[in-house]
Amino acid sequence: MPPIWFLISFVPGVYLSYRILRTLFALIWAITLYKIIPIFYGTALQKYKSRWTVVSGGTDGIGKAYMFELAKNGLKKFIIVGRNEKKLAIVKKELEDDYDCQVMTYLFDFFDGDFKELRQYLSDKNIGFVVNSVGVGRKYLERYGDRPEADYQMLKVNGLGSAEFMSCVLPPMEKNGGGQMVVLSSTQGIRPIPLLAAYSSTKSLISFLCECIDREYKTINVQCLMPALVATNMTYYNKGSLFVVTPEQFAKEALRTLGLSKCTSGCFNHELQCLLRHFFPWALLKHMMMPIYWKQQQRMLKLHGEDGAIRPDIDPVDLNGNSDAKKASPNGTSCIPRKISRASVLEDNRSRA
Repeated sequence: MPPIWFLISFVPGVYLSYRILRTLFALIWAITLYKIIPIFYGTALQKYKSRWTVVSGGTDGIGKAYMFELAKNGLKKFIIVGRNEKKLAIVKKELEDDYDCQVMTYLFDFFDGDFKELRQYLSDKNIGFVVNSVGVGRKYLERYGDRPEADYQMLKVNGLGSAEFMSCVLPPMEKNGGGQMVVLSSTQGIRPIPLLAAYSSTKSLISFLCECIDREYKTINVQCLMPALVATNMTYYNKGSLFVVTPEQFAKEALRTLGLSKCTSGCFNHELQCLLRHFFPWALLKHMMMPIYWKQQQRMLKLHGEDGAIRPDIDPVDLNGNSDAKKASPNGTSCIPRKISRASVLEDNRSRA
């Protein structure tokens, strides 16, 4: 029997080696996927050129950027589903003028819209490509239940609404020979994230659903994109940085991974951030991450103020949470203001869908 000191040193050494190796392999794969393969491999989209591409959440952020990247790469027929009529008209004109695309729009609210009507509208379309990027964000990071109306709205739009949209496009896709679906999830759906409970839960739901659909339908390929922070209206960042990429940068890199990976963060910068979860066990990492979310909580409080209104004198990208998080929550409880009415919460969040 080996001496006890050998066992004490051997077991941790093996575990540490395992963590280092899995992180190293993840790094090698990230470099291969985002830096090496694109040199030799081009995404094949020609087979979808004569068929419709349906996009949810295509008037802003990642959905819009991804759709324009598809147009740059030759796709010419788009159906954009969204709730803002003015934005739909603007994006439609841009696609028609800049890329000579054929564009149809469908006005639809994923919070209280009639999915039977949407299903009927899409049933006779020859759909070959789908981008599902519908989603809403929140002004504050707060505990689940502190603002139940906002929790409900997020669960319904990001969870049920997004899932229902996929069920609407699957039958016409399968009927016409299958196709490709790209779904926006989030790295915050990989593990439970406190202060973002509703958002994290819906993204976990969508990620699981993507894998199930991909395995259930032989002729439909599903790619799940799980980015970290992207500079969109939802995150209240208006420009990119080392850790926050622009929608255009994200869309360009993400499209290159189509056909190569079923589930990926979508861009090299975010893939590097994900190396942390390969190296550190979740039991440790979940505590290491909390200061980041506390700082983000402070950033949102500074940005919106206690009355929930965005302060025009503060640039969102400068709010990096320099103040002490304990000032906001001295007792470990939420101090998020609750002066916002139900109507204002829903309208503000839904305007970002």
